[in-house]
Amino acid sequence: MSKIPHKIGPYILRGVIGEGAFSHVVLAFHETQKTYYACKIVPKARLSSSSLEERFEEEIRINQQLHHPGVVGLIDIIKDETNYYVVMEFCPNGELFQFIVDRGRLSEAEAKPKIKMILDTVRYLHSLGISHRDLKPENILLDQYGNPKVSDFGLSRFVGPDNLVSTPCGSPCYASPECISGQNYNGLTSDVWSCGVVLFAMVTGQLPWTKRNQSQLFEQIRNGDYTIPNFLSVQCASLISGLMTVDSEERLTVEQALHHQWLIQTPNLESASFVAPCISMKRIDDFFDKSVSSLRLPATMQRKISCDAFSFESTLRQIGVNEPEVKVRKKVRKVLCRRSVKIEERPDIEQEVHQEKRIKKIKKRITKYKPQEVIEA
Repeated sequence: MSKIPHKIGPYILRGVIGEGAFSHVVLAFHETQKTYYACKIVPKARLSSSSLEERFEEEIRINQQLHHPGVVGLIDIIKDETNYYVVMEFCPNGELFQFIVDRGRLSEAEAKPKIKMILDTVRYLHSLGISHRDLKPENILLDQYGNPKVSDFGLSRFVGPDNLVSTPCGSPCYASPECISGQNYNGLTSDVWSCGVVLFAMVTGQLPWTKRNQSQLFEQIRNGDYTIPNFLSVQCASLISGLMTVDSEERLTVEQALHHQWLIQTPNLESASFVAPCISMKRIDDFFDKSVSSLRLPATMQRKISCDAFSFESTLRQIGVNEPEVKVRKKVRKVLCRRSVKIEERPDIEQEVHQEKRIKKIKKRITKYKPQEVIEA
């Protein structure tokens, strides 16, 4: 890991709170706003191929388009000679994965509002023609209220009119049968399957699969060979099986899932925070040294931007003239991405105790600051 600068732009960088294959995440403190953010640092040298550069660029461009309470918001982008700095919302309660590891399985009452928010966020992504392709508890952060926010759009893609994508990707335990088939598959219905596995993990404390060998694991997934525990209610079991139906044509849609009997009476999470648009397409173009945006928008996104153009303020934001400064109410702990077949039997949890101790030290330093309220645009 390269040396972390003490300061970049208006942000003081306080310490590492997470690491990935091509980046590390540090705690960032905005001097003027007195607010904490998470800053993803990507060394330019790590993006050694054109495909990695394109993947990183598409991740940023997709995230810039997303404005929803269930999405970790993009706050700022900065670069210097050696690094890219991507400033995001900071969610103090860390990953849903770690929450399950620490707490054990959630009660159905606890799980309902969380999975409803996750499904509503996926519905929003799909309405824009975006398939996340890597939905899992490690990529779902919990804000200061414990509300879930989808993060990490590194594998996300805009889908075409047929919703098909070609590259199998994501974490094997959350991959749909069609994703591991080797054929083109529907990226939207594949996300729905992943939501089912996430729900299973929340209410049981483990994943549905019993095999660790990849070929045997894939066989279980292709056959839908999983058992729903009998301690779950009939309605909860019904939603899980509906989301995890092997035949993607028979699988529940996100809309059907949100209107399922198990969720129909679940209120929305009113305290969920929202980051207003604050980075224009022009800034993204400048960030990647592009004179014209290279983002290939699907027809659904083009229509949305066209409609937004009737808003004077939205138009100004698109061309980069007016870029209001936004405060968010949130602090976050970003933990290392982990994969497992059974959450409760992770062999490497003990090996990462040193990382948790470092995070606890960082959290002690930030407890004296009160969460910042969202400033409405």
